[in-house]
Order: sequence, then structure tokens, then C-alpha cells
Amino acid sequence: MEAIHQFFADRKAAWLKAKVKSDATDEEKANLEQQASERFALASWLPDAAKRAKQIYIVSHASKFSHSSAKRIPIVAKGKFKADGYLRTGNLDYELDAIGNAAVIDVYKFLSLPMSDSRPVLEHLEADTSEAKALFSISSASYEELKEGFLSVKQSEGNKTYSDRLVKQVYFPVADNQYHLLSLLTPSGVMTKLKTTVDAMRFSEPASEARESRRNGKLHEEGYDDILDLTVTGYGGTQPQNVSVLNSQNAGRAYLLMSAPPMIEKRAVRLPTNDFFSQSLRSWLFKEPMHELHKFMALDINNMKIRAAISNTIIYIAKMVVKEASTIRDAETGWSARAHYQGLEEYQRIWLDDANVTLRLEQSEWIKPLSRQFARWLLDTYEKVLSADAFTLGDQELFHVESFIIETLEADEELLK
Repeated sequence: MEAIHQFFADRKAAWLKAKVKSDATDEEKANLEQQASERFALASWLPDAAKRAKQIYIVSHASKFSHSSAKRIPIVAKGKFKADGYLRTGNLDYELDAIGNAAVIDVYKFLSLPMSDSRPVLEHLEADTSEAKALFSISSASYEELKEGFLSVKQSEGNKTYSDRLVKQVYFPVADNQYHLLSLLTPSGVMTKLKTTVDAMRFSEPASEARESRRNGKLHEEGYDDILDLTVTGYGGTQPQNVSVLNSQNAGRAYLLMSAPPMIEKRAVRLPTNDFFSQSLRSWLFKEPMHELHKFMALDINNMKIRAAISNTIIYIAKMVVKEASTIRDAETGWSARAHYQGLEEYQRIWLDDANVTLRLEQSEWIKPLSRQFARWLLDTYEKVLSADAFTLGDQELFHVESFIIETLEADEELLK
């Protein structure tokens, strides 16, 4: 009952604040205090509120979110819970909304107040609990009169559910070329639950502390969550209370989750049909390491340090090539078995398709032809990148690079995988 006492205390204080002028005498203040006590006593306020209750309707889906001039549609929909992961009616507990005369919002707030068991006043009144009978037992009106008046907030006109021409409607196809005409209404309670959750996720004190830690480059024990691609929409303009009670509480703001279809990017990986080295590798990607290789070769110094630099550069290029090969493996498994790719040499299919991973790891016959093609591609790319500045390389250099790549592949299992 504490919430109910606080409700009347707050309303009494707000009324006095508006009525008492700064130059009021003590007698005037005392008179206004007496009026406030009488005005917000249960015996006075409850009968008046019960009469005003018929000016509002409690709903789960408010029609004025669709159009400000739409007639009220007094509907309370209850969905069934289903563990499908969707944010929807039935899958969460949420507060009901109220529509109608904005001046009667105080009645809705009263009926929403929690009693000793946390259930709202309205729910106790519907169930005729002893707490409800004790609260509504006053001398100025009978319990049944008060109950009938307050319960009018959940009764439709003529107990009929109807739509309105200003509410968005769609024809939904069903069996046998038939259609249902559906009126699309906004679940304001669900929207409010979403807004409350997102606001807590973004603006609560723990979330703010975690974000501040990130900005300062510090580790935060709990961290924080976020939802990207949110859109903020508004209802009611400068008069959000004319749409619904919950809309007024949210200052007319609501979040919309991203519901656009996924953007399908064009496949960046080009699966080779004849030769991986000529079809999947772009020479400009290797421009920098090829120039580095040329720089060491141009020194014309044959010592351990220069040889190591040349070897390390070739290994670096090899790892770049393997990285490109990995993107092909990650794209799809079993692609090389299709007829379109039968022009690809078997050793390349073993290396590039994870459907052949067992052959790749248990056999070694494929390494030699792969290394020769690898070496030929490397020398051709070197000459292409360096153009007129390139050294003329022949079979001896080809054999040397091939042998080096074979040794490198066999020594480094990561390059094979």
C-alpha cells in the first residue's frame, strides 16, 4: 500500500504547488491544505476517478500510433510463449498501455500501482481480492459501483472489436485464394520494454563506466553490450500524450530494430578453373616484396646475410600466396569436384580444396608439381613487376627456387594446411 500512499501524496503536493502563491497568507495556505486533503482523500477521489475511468481504455496495441486521428480500438491481445528467440507479444512480460482523454491519465496510473504482492490495483479489482475490497471500502460509494466504473477501462464499446479506416491494413493470403484483412497495430508495451532494455544497456551507470574505461584504454571487468543499427522514431510530435500513456512516458520516442534483408556481397574469392597462380593471384599485390627481392639480388654480394634476406623474402611471398589459397579453402568445401573445375590440375585441387585435406596431409607427391608451378609463377611475376629492371632468370634459377619452396613447404606444416 506504500505506492498508493505515495501516489496521493505526490498528487497533493503537485496540486498545492500550483495553487499556493508566493505571497499567500498562513490562513490561505491552511485553507488550501484542507482542500487538498479532502480532494485527495479516498472517499472523494475514488468516486470521481471511477466516473472518469470510462474516458480511457487499457490496450496492448494502440491505434493512434498508426494515425493521430484514428479512432480508439479497445483491444488487449495476449500471445502464447514460444522459445523462438523473437521479441514479440507472448514472449515477455510488459506493461499495458492506455488511450483516450489525456486528462484522465491519473486514473490509469492509479490502477497500475502495485499492491503488497506487486500485482497492480486493476488486477486485484478484477479478482475481487480482500485487499481490493479493503481499499475500495469507503462511505461515499459502494464497492460494486467503484469496481464497475474502474473496470470500464477494459471494456470495448458494445463488447465488439472493430478497426478504423485510418489504421494501416493489409490483405494476407490464406488457402484457396482467400485473404484475411489485417489491421496492423503497434504493441506499445513491447516497444516500451525494448526501449527500457536498450536504455539500460546504453546509459545505465555500469554501462557508462565500462564505456569510459574503453575510451581510456582500460580493462573493465564486466564490459558492456550494445545493439547496432538502431533507428529512433517519434510519435505524437509535441503532444505525445495524445497518442497513449506509454508514449507520453517515453516522450514520444521509440527504437526500431534493424529488419532489412541482409546485404549479399559479390563473392570476392575467384575459384580457379585452370590454374590458381594465373587466375587467383594479382601481380600488383606482390609489388612491394618483389622490389625488395630485387634490391637484395642487385647487391651482387654472396654472403650468408644476403642469402638469408633473399630466402626470407621468398618465404614472405610464399606466405602471401598461402593466405590467398586459404581464402579459397574457406569459401567452400568440395567445389573442385564439380565439372566446371575439372581443368584444374589434381595437385592444385588437393592443395586448394579442404575436401582433400586427408590427401594433402598424408601424401607428398603433390608438393613437387605445386612447387615447380609456384617457382615459375614467382619468376614470371618478378619479371612482370620489375619490367625492364628485372634480371634475366633461367632454368637454373627456376630449379633453385623450386628446391627452396619444396624444402620450405615440407619444413613448415602451416603452409601445407
